Amino acid sequence: MTTIDSERLLAMLRDPNVESQEIAALVGAPREEVGRAARLVLGLARAKPEEVATLPAPLALALSRAALAAPRADVLAALAGHASRDVAKEAKRGLHLLRARGVQVPEPPRPAPPVAAPAPAEPPPPAYASAVDGRGERAVWLSRAVPGKGIEVGQAVISDERGLVELQVALLGRKEWRAFARGILDRGAAMGVGELERDRAHALVAEARARNEVTGQRVPEGADLWLAQLGPAAPLPDPAARFPALPAAEEAAALEASGALHDLPLLRGWFAEEGYLREVAARLDEVSVSPLYLDERQRSEQLARVLEDAVARSLEPPRRALLAGRLYSVAEHLDAAGDAANARAAAAAARALVAGRPAGEIPFARRLLEKAFPPAAPAAPGPDAGAPSPGEGSPLIVAPR
Repeated sequence: MTTIDSERLLAMLRDPNVESQEIAALVGAPREEVGRAARLVLGLARAKPEEVATLPAPLALALSRAALAAPRADVLAALAGHASRDVAKEAKRGLHLLRARGVQVPEPPRPAPPVAAPAPAEPPPPAYASAVDGRGERAVWLSRAVPGKGIEVGQAVISDERGLVELQVALLGRKEWRAFARGILDRGAAMGVGELERDRAHALVAEARARNEVTGQRVPEGADLWLAQLGPAAPLPDPAARFPALPAAEEAAALEASGALHDLPLLRGWFAEEGYLREVAARLDEVSVSPLYLDERQRSEQLARVLEDAVARSLEPPRRALLAGRLYSVAEHLDAAGDAANARAAAAAARALVAGRPAGEIPFARRLLEKAFPPAAPAAPGPDAGAPSPGEGSPLIVAPR
């Protein structure tokens, strides 16, 4: 690029015999911009100030000379705000000269004050949930920031049979919230409490609330207002899609391993339905005291047959669907915790239930009944022995709003 006097450049822009390519090479500007500058010079009387102000610096400097001669005070005022210091200085000098000649001169535009960068958006507070228990219940903690007030936390107990069972909502200071969140994880360890994606936690509670309409379960006070404030929830994905069937040999091995899931702390309290357990216990008691058996060997064989028959009859279709859903939820929980082997076992048992395989062929389903009646103690224990409920021992410490 060659430095060129503004007056000479202005003359070249006015000369129809000078090619725009030649001027572009001299000033180091695009040929299109040179052509635009030439048109503005020739039609300066009608040129828009804002269009002149967008020219590259050498061309804008030449146009400032033409605007002074025109005179076009408005064009000079626009050029006074040009990004080039030389162009702005020349335009302001032209405005001063016009003002001295008595020409009405507009004020040059003042630079806009710097805009403060917006404060980074505060990430939403995390959500938490317990693992589902043997009754299909779990606790969910979902919170939101309330500007100027703190953190609103909602604690819900949801059931896959009844819907939204309990809800407590309270407003905590941020320091209180942090302590509360630590307490959820510490005191909720027995329930498998862990952090959960907010959208999923929201969807779980919203789906449970919809279930109330079908089951007739009383909706906790304030639940609908609280959910409305959270906004619409996305539908829950099909849990089966996350756990497709394994190759045949691996599927069989995973299903066989499903019985050992009952040894995990989270599933020790899983049993068959309480009413069914009582029915089986009564039948076992009848055999235990019956005088029809000649010796203890016959009695033991009959007790085993009663239990085998009870296993076979334990899973009606609605019960299968519920249990499969709970096992898929357990599989998700175990997978998130890094326990891939047990997650595969839980998912395999869920798939077997959905496929309609007999309960006797599903080790997990067998143990739901068998572990309630150990050989030395045929009477049925309470079906929830060893399993904390979502509200038992959990940090549900805030009062309802």
